Amino acid sequence: MIGRRLAALGAVLLALAGCAKPPVDARPALWRVSDGDTTIYLLGSIHLLPPNIRWRTKLIDRAIAESGTLVLESSPEENADFRTMAQGSGLKPVEDRVSPGKRALLEAMILRSGAPRATLNGYKDWALATTLAIGDAVAAGADTKNGVEEKLWKAFSSGGKTKIAFYHVKDQLLQLDQLPEADQRQMLENAISGKENYGETLRAWAEGDVGSLDKTSECTPLDGKLVGQPNNYWANWITGRMKQPGTVLVAVGLGHMAGPYALPKMLATRGLKVERIE
Repeated sequence: MIGRRLAALGAVLLALAGCAKPPVDARPALWRVSDGDTTIYLLGSIHLLPPNIRWRTKLIDRAIAESGTLVLESSPEENADFRTMAQGSGLKPVEDRVSPGKRALLEAMILRSGAPRATLNGYKDWALATTLAIGDAVAAGADTKNGVEEKLWKAFSSGGKTKIAFYHVKDQLLQLDQLPEADQRQMLENAISGKENYGETLRAWAEGDVGSLDKTSECTPLDGKLVGQPNNYWANWITGRMKQPGTVLVAVGLGHMAGPYALPKMLATRGLKVERIE
């Protein structure tokens, strides 16, 4: 078991390092919520992936085939004017917005992001944190076209299947934009500290290692807003949907499946039968 985990980790790190791009087999975490006539699969997704990751396991393929409805956080077909919402006025230079001890890490992340410093200087803290975090993924060769949501959306585009999004992309960005300044600054500090390191997130997702995310998740006011609030909404939706017969596949970011606000835990506290099947 340890040998397989180390081999998988080595393969992922090799792919991230850009030395080679061999296929990497992933086994994302998958849960099933069921009663007599309703089944809802819960898939922990990742929004950006390199092209060489193979994640469609037999159980995931079965969930896709059986499900008549797909539910995602937002539609991959939607666009939002990120730059307009991201820009602010009277902002400090980015290096003056982080702790002195993190400025070297900041410089490295700016370089990996490929974004001009002048552009980043004009971004609010939430947008700066998001851009820098995505920069790590882009540097690893990942993009949304290879992400789980994009692939699932296409898989449900035929055969009379239904596709639903919990939110509009603009509403998701607006939620971040409306965060208090202290919360936005904490987002930025977290991004620079490596708490949202893409390489570790990819490894945990590829191995279905929710436990490692449990250890790093915290019951903080910010996590309550960014994870707890949407999870509570989704748990209420799933609980209501269980009253209708049929099979549904719900795919949301793996981070929503871990920690004190984990979606499977919320569903279990509502009296639903939740079992991890992969």
